[in-house]
Amino acid sequence: MHLLSMILHDWDEAKNRALLRRSFEALPSGGAVIISELLVNDEKTGPAPAALMSLNMLIETEGRNYTPAEYSAWLEEAGFRHIETVWFDAPAANGAVIGRKP
Repeated sequence: MHLLSMILHDWDEAKNRALLRRSFEALPSGGAVIISELLVNDEKTGPAPAALMSLNMLIETEGRNYTPAEYSAWLEEAGFRHIETVWFDAPAANGAVIGRKP
């Protein structure tokens, strides 16, 4: 299992896709990757903490906060299947997108 916790928001789309491809290649069949982040909703309207953090990331890094739909598309492109989003309430993250290697 690979846990990418509060990592991908630092990078742009191309670097994130490359990291997920490398994760897929390194995992054995049956492995999984968990992306734990402060997720922006798929409509990109909030929640407010995720939107504000995304603005901060745009100013300070190459990245931003992404949506579950964006992460899911990148995971599927890398070869992951059975992709799901789990929402939760924590100080630095509000959800996780999980993909499994067939």
